[in-house]
Amino acid sequence: MTNIKSVSNYLTFGLGKAAAFRIDEKKDHTSVKPKETNSQSKIAKWGDDNRYPQNFLKMVRKNGAAGASYRFLKATHYGQGFKLHEVDATDDGKEQKKVVPLASQKEINEFFKRSKMQRVWLEIIHDLETFTLAFPEFTITNDYSEIYTVRRQPTAKWRFEKMNPKTGLIEHAYFCHNWQANTNPEDKEYVKKVAVVDSYLSAAEIKEYCKAKKIHKFVMPIFYPLMDEIYYPEPDHHSPYRNGWMEVVNNIPAYKKAFSKNQLNIKHMVYISEEYFTRTYGQDWDKFTTDKKQEIRQHLSDSIDDHLSGNENAGKSIQSTVFKDREGKWVKGIEVVPLKNEGNDGDGKGLLDAGTGNQEIMNAIGTDPNLMGTGIPGSKLGGEGGSNKREAFSILNSLFKSKREITLDIWRLIRDYNGWNQNLEGDFAVNNLTTLDKNPTGTQNEL
Repeated sequence: MTNIKSVSNYLTFGLGKAAAFRIDEKKDHTSVKPKETNSQSKIAKWGDDNRYPQNFLKMVRKNGAAGASYRFLKATHYGQGFKLHEVDATDDGKEQKKVVPLASQKEINEFFKRSKMQRVWLEIIHDLETFTLAFPEFTITNDYSEIYTVRRQPTAKWRFEKMNPKTGLIEHAYFCHNWQANTNPEDKEYVKKVAVVDSYLSAAEIKEYCKAKKIHKFVMPIFYPLMDEIYYPEPDHHSPYRNGWMEVVNNIPAYKKAFSKNQLNIKHMVYISEEYFTRTYGQDWDKFTTDKKQEIRQHLSDSIDDHLSGNENAGKSIQSTVFKDREGKWVKGIEVVPLKNEGNDGDGKGLLDAGTGNQEIMNAIGTDPNLMGTGIPGSKLGGEGGSNKREAFSILNSLFKSKREITLDIWRLIRDYNGWNQNLEGDFAVNNLTTLDKNPTGTQNEL
């Protein structure tokens, strides 16, 4: 039985370390609370304006390479869905996984139906792949004997309470649909305060902690390994957002649109002779005021732009009179001269920048161009064979083992807290691509 000698005498450090009560003071791991630079706000702001996740998602939603890459990783992480299994050993000592149908486990099956676990897994994975941080929320029965339901709460809507200066604990987190820099965490109409427990605690320790604190609902933040962050992760796959590559790529469509609409102004120089106006308006021209003359010039310039710019006017010509000046030289009333293309026009360079930027984005997120059907700018696009894609997908699946271990913390907590069969393990089945000569379907399911 866990000995809770002093529930208030906690000391911890880092993301989510909110409930790490001491079992034996001498066995505590090294930890210390950070020095806060802004002690006035009760919450730890996420970004300077407290809207980092919202700003990031706004940028990603405009970026096709980032959106597609994240979708691909989320689908790969989930694989063929959560499966139960028992681990056994073959006669030659090798590990063997035996699938256990969920329907054969009545209590577990009822819990999964009640919590809609297929949705929970998908939504948690979406948060982990996007922010490397997720907030599963657990509700406990009145007698604290079981976890009754679990639900994913969107990571972008949570903010951590600052560590307790006396204990070094993150004791609570706050949920709000529309965080702003000045959102008051005490505004109970729009902000909800929820207890936080540490994902390093065992199920037995969490149960005792909830009893001691009379907690019936809590969040247990789960996250991929941190480096030096305190409250919120700073994922390396966010680097294209932080260093500006994503913004560069997102700005190219607007530039291309403006270029397409106003291509005359970019590709041509239009010369209008003053003699054109004196010949066109005769003696009246000298009688016009300066403002009137400027109005006439501007109207002519706008008419030429409207006549020749835009895709629908491509190939149109312009007519103008030719006359002799006072010196007897032939003068063109209006002359359109194409500008030299120095390689910086809106067609080629913008696309090259977009290709380079998208490559930077996909590299940071971790999606192989072979799998996305793209290639390195300057090389052939999408020309890779099926074997390359198959090997790339196999490598990617193997790398997801470490990520799935974090996701499965949810399963292990529920299993241990509720006293289910300890021999039951959970994992996400994957589809390994194979050749048709080995399997007619081209795929092979594995745990």
